[in-house]
Amino acid sequence: MISPITTAAKTVTAAVLVLLVSAAPVWGQSLFNAAGLGTPVEALDGRARALGSMGIGLGGPSIMPTDPGGLARLGISTGVMAASPSWVDYSASGDRSGSFQGNRFPLVGIGYPFFGGMASVQFGSFLDQSYEVTDVSDVDLGDGPVRTSDAFSQDGSISNVNLGFARAINGHFAAGLTVGRYAGSLDRTLVRTYGDEDDEGNVDQYIESGVWSWAGWSFTAGGSASFDGLEVAASVQMPSMLSGNASGETRGSDRRFSLPIQYRLGATANLGPSVLLHSSVVLADWSKTEDELSDAYVTSGSGFGVGLELSRARLLGKDAPLRFGFRRVGLPFAFEDESVSERTLSSGFGLVLNETAGMVLARIDMSIERGRRSSANLTENFWRATLSLLTSGF
Repeated sequence: MISPITTAAKTVTAAVLVLLVSAAPVWGQSLFNAAGLGTPVEALDGRARALGSMGIGLGGPSIMPTDPGGLARLGISTGVMAASPSWVDYSASGDRSGSFQGNRFPLVGIGYPFFGGMASVQFGSFLDQSYEVTDVSDVDLGDGPVRTSDAFSQDGSISNVNLGFARAINGHFAAGLTVGRYAGSLDRTLVRTYGDEDDEGNVDQYIESGVWSWAGWSFTAGGSASFDGLEVAASVQMPSMLSGNASGETRGSDRRFSLPIQYRLGATANLGPSVLLHSSVVLADWSKTEDELSDAYVTSGSGFGVGLELSRARLLGKDAPLRFGFRRVGLPFAFEDESVSERTLSSGFGLVLNETAGMVLARIDMSIERGRRSSANLTENFWRATLSLLTSGF
């Protein structure tokens, strides 16, 4: 549970842990975001999602913050935008179950030729922190049981605003550097109402709330290499401490959290005239964050993915490569002392809308994923769609 707060907010922490196993969320992307800083939301486009990728080594031009070297292969000015809705069914201990949905725009980016290379501005999602839970129960205040209604809402997210530059070293190699700024806010409110709706009661309503703003830096360096039938890329992201600054009216204190260094490696191999095999891994150790959280267990955020692309498929007379993928990645935060992972099977396609002299000027990429997140007391099964649009021009 996020704890950029003092004794008063510990009441919120305890209440949410109870509510999560007894109530239905109204919105959000995952209930596991209540166990720590949030649920990771990666800045990936539709092609990366369909191939089960960690966002690196996909082959061809890339405008994702996880692959700085791929930016050098753009050639001309390019923009990309992605949307990613999800639909989640959950079941918790005590035979509790329900469903909810959420939506994110995980990636918006623009690349433009600059000083013999390619510069970019990218807006990417990092952590989703939004959810809402409610619960109705009875408490004994000394004169007998009293009906209570608890409503906890948390609205917030952390994004990463990036400035990048990449340049080809020669016909085979490219290198890039991205500087990112973490930004976002978190608004949390717990409202406990005593008595039935028609009963005025003699106990005041209890409200606890607070607002925090997020700040921090990240630096990502990476490179890529292209050979006949094989493209390889690697990157390392080095973040600063993440600061949560309480607003003037918030009784909670400011806090700082450690973020892990993330290493990524990916490759795409040409297995034949129309078959591409992609694989990628990410290594991230969140263990240093555990001492800075309360009532949360921190696990590894490492993972891997593999995918297959049939590049000669066509739709409506246009190139429409088919893609299939699998990935497994650890969720850094859990309610129990055990590892929690997200496993997905994915499929999708791309559709080239406009192409000139072998250069793609407009393309859409779509993926659909069927996934599962699970721990001892909570399981989520979800569908996630990702639609991205890439446009280029001179």
